[in-house]
Amino acid sequence: MAAVGTSSLTSLYEDIVADLIPYYDNAVLLPNPSLIVNSYNLEGSVGNQVKIPVTNSWGSGNSTIGENTAIISNAEDNFGPSNVTLSVNKRGAGSKVSNESLEDVPGTVATATTTRLARAIAQGTDIAGFRVMLSGAETALTDIANINVTNDGYINSELTGADLAVVFSPEAGGYAMKRQPTVKMFEDIDTDAVEFVATVRNGFAQIKSDYIRAIATSNVIGAAASISASLDQFSTSVANLRNVNAPTDAGGFYIACVTPGQELALSKELNGVGGISSGSIGSVAQLAANDALLQGLISVAIGCRFVRSNNLPRDLLTA
Repeated sequence: MAAVGTSSLTSLYEDIVADLIPYYDNAVLLPNPSLIVNSYNLEGSVGNQVKIPVTNSWGSGNSTIGENTAIISNAEDNFGPSNVTLSVNKRGAGSKVSNESLEDVPGTVATATTTRLARAIAQGTDIAGFRVMLSGAETALTDIANINVTNDGYINSELTGADLAVVFSPEAGGYAMKRQPTVKMFEDIDTDAVEFVATVRNGFAQIKSDYIRAIATSNVIGAAASISASLDQFSTSVANLRNVNAPTDAGGFYIACVTPGQELALSKELNGVGGISSGSIGSVAQLAANDALLQGLISVAIGCRFVRSNNLPRDLLTA
C-alpha cells in the first residue's frame, strides 16, 4: 500500500466533517423540536446564556360579579412575568487513529471514527438534558433525593437501586445551540497518528417543573412486578400533567422516556406476559399491544409517546 499523504488525510477529514452532523442528528434525542418546542439558536450571538420568558399560572375568572361591584378585587389575575436562564456548555469527544490504520482500512476508519465521535457528543447532550429535566441542573444524579420534580413511581424504601423514567410536556423545557457539531484534526508526528476531536456547545433549561413527572422503578432488569414499571404509574403521570393543563404535542400526547428495563416491564404488561398484572391492559388498544409484541418496543399508549433511552439517570441511591 502507498503511504498516506496529505491528500488522503484531507479526504478523510472532509468525509468526517460531512457526516458528523447527520450522524449526530440520528443519535441525539432531546434536541428534537417535537420533544422540546422551546428551542433557540445562539450561533453568532454574544454570550453563552439566554433568558427564557416565563409567565405565572392563571386561574379562572369569577363566574358571577354583581352590578356595580369591583372586578379586580373579586377576580384578580395579575400578570407576573419572570425568566429562566439557560446556559450552554461544551461537550466533546476525541479519537486517535494510527497512520497504519489509515493505510490498511481507510474506509472503515472514516465510518468508525465518525460514528464514535457523533454518538459520544450526542450521548453527552442527552445525559445533560435528562439531568436538567429531572433536577434543574447538569450535575450528575447519584441519589433519588436529588430530583426536584414529583415522583409517581416507588418511594426510596421500596428500592435497593433506582432507574428514572420521565413523562413530560413538550413545553416543559428549553434547548439552545451555540455551536453545531464540529470536527478538528491534528496530525501527531510523534506517535505517527491523527487525532480527531468533535465538539458541540448546547444547553437545557427546566422551564416548568410542574410539566414534568419522574417515575422511579427498580434498576434490576426483570425485577419483581411490585417494584417494576407499570402502566398505572404512567397513567398517573399523564393525569397529573392534564390536571395542570400541561400542553401536549400536536397529536395530543405527552412524551415518556424509559430505560431498557422499564421498557421490558411495560412491554410485558401491554402484552399480558411475564406475570405482571398491575395496570389496566384493557385500557390500551390491542393494536398498540400487538405492535409492542412484534417490535419489542412501546410506541403509543395511555396518552404517551414512549421512547427508550440509555441516557436516563440510572442506578441511583435510594436512601
